[in-house]
Amino acid sequence: MCRAEACASAPKAGRALDAVCLQVLRWGPAAVLGAHAAGVADLDALVMAVRATLSGAAFFRSPMAEAYVAAFSFLGWIVLFSLADALPGLARFRMVAFASDSKPAHIVLVHGLLIWATFLAIGEPFGRAIPSAILAAHVLCAYFAGSLAVIRQHDGMGWYTLRAYLQFMGYLAGIAVFHLFKTPSIAPWGDISAWRLFGEVAFGIVAYDFLFSFLHYSMHHRCAKVVDHHQHHEITNFSRRLLAADTVNHGLLDFALQVGVNIVVQNIGLFGGPKHKLARFIHNIVVTGLLVESHAGYDGFWSTHRLYPGIFGGALRHVQHHTKGKGYYQQFFCYLDDFVFA
Repeated sequence: MCRAEACASAPKAGRALDAVCLQVLRWGPAAVLGAHAAGVADLDALVMAVRATLSGAAFFRSPMAEAYVAAFSFLGWIVLFSLADALPGLARFRMVAFASDSKPAHIVLVHGLLIWATFLAIGEPFGRAIPSAILAAHVLCAYFAGSLAVIRQHDGMGWYTLRAYLQFMGYLAGIAVFHLFKTPSIAPWGDISAWRLFGEVAFGIVAYDFLFSFLHYSMHHRCAKVVDHHQHHEITNFSRRLLAADTVNHGLLDFALQVGVNIVVQNIGLFGGPKHKLARFIHNIVVTGLLVESHAGYDGFWSTHRLYPGIFGGALRHVQHHTKGKGYYQQFFCYLDDFVFA
């Protein structure tokens, strides 16, 4: 059944609620910022409270904190959309029609089991009590869900899961090695206004998308034989569609370029000074969320291309990029694809 037929069969009440939710999500941020500007809401106090809480935690002051936030943000967003794939009630939002697919959930469950077993073994950065509890939960869930049996039943699924684990741990190991040769820049933890925080995060997202879009275009047109970008476009036999977890399915050089661009952007200050530490954390959460959302294949009221059409390309464009293997090289926005790469 095609997606149009699925949407037509959706209850009218559900579609009306979707429209309401879309408008709330679209105008909600502007309303909150407007209330702050009018003095009705004090976002500065909220920002300061969050800053004080995070700055007082040893974890967020460690040199690897930004890398951990980025890695676990990727993991969190991928888990969210992988679980969504298993829910039949979300079928009408899917760009590729299927009732439910639990395979991505089994992948992230075993993937998480491997990750937390590793953190338990090395004892960093959470000690051993937290990884022990989380690992036990993963083991129980994987056992009762039969995740290992499911993974063994599908060709290539085991290697896909292992590769995802190696990429997660490899990213963290790579950043740790990078820190041996370059001391991490010191980002300020001082007071910051809500407007400055918003500006720094917004600038970082736009800058990341701008810089990487030209690299992405080159991967397809100039450096196709040098950069192993083809791995990112592989569609697995067990899924036969783009998965949220494919967001991080990269070759080594391809992945290094993405990480390198993000490091450069994180070290660009909007107001002349270094980027605030809180802005750097939020940047990693938002950028990873946008990347996973564009690969997950959903056309819902929360999708960026629905919320701000013509500004964000979202999954609508990026899934087409993976399907056709060309075109729509921007990962977030539309303007370069519309006016430069067209």
